[in-house]
Amino acid sequence: MKIIYLPLRLSLLILHVIFGLIILIFYPVNNIGLKKIHHNISLYWMKILVMIFGLKIIQKGNIDTLANAFVCNHVSFLDIIILNSLIPANFIAKSEIKNWPIIGHLASKTGTIFVKRGDKDDIETIVGRMKSYLRRGKKIIFFPEGRIGDGITIKKFHSKLFNSISYTNSVLQSISIRYPKDYPNNLDSDSGMCWTGSSNMLIEITIRCLSRQSTPVLINFDEIFDTTNKSSYELAKLSSESVSNSINNLQ
Repeated sequence: MKIIYLPLRLSLLILHVIFGLIILIFYPVNNIGLKKIHHNISLYWMKILVMIFGLKIIQKGNIDTLANAFVCNHVSFLDIIILNSLIPANFIAKSEIKNWPIIGHLASKTGTIFVKRGDKDDIETIVGRMKSYLRRGKKIIFFPEGRIGDGITIKKFHSKLFNSISYTNSVLQSISIRYPKDYPNNLDSDSGMCWTGSSNMLIEITIRCLSRQSTPVLINFDEIFDTTNKSSYELAKLSSESVSNSINNLQ
């Protein structure tokens, strides 16, 4: 079956990316000018991308209509595709992605906020931009671990970016995600889907998904938090515990 799926899906992927690049010509030069229609176009573009990759999303829980800030554990580059196919939001991503061919351009034009990891001054600037986005009614998604995990254990949630949420009294919802080996028979995390950050691994995961009939993804929309009078440290702790408990109970 791999012989059938791979060439067909690879062709569709190339055509879909070209189509996306053409659409972006009509997006605002400054992504601050992005409107609801632009986010909805991106959302449906991502939905098609999910189908091309053969991702089978098993969703538990609901996206809270009041939530405008979301945090999630980070397992693979596929996380962004999946989440953006469900929520029309702006992502916070590492600055290196901005320089990636095609992907960097797509991310920049669709409102991604890039952060230089380890640069305290830049983080303060990013938090300011996040506050501005939230005040204007935009939604944001970020991965507080700051790096890729294994889908089993949760790394420490860094509290800095939570400043934007506590300052604006936004409604925060936690999300947990896992790529099971064989749903529903084996829910153990598939280590082959965990992206280490190397370009080779990105290609390997892409080919693996395109070659399969389907790739299961468990995603759980967890509880929401009233952020009023809560510090960034409290929010990081609460959301980390929520995601960790959800990952442990995924079934």
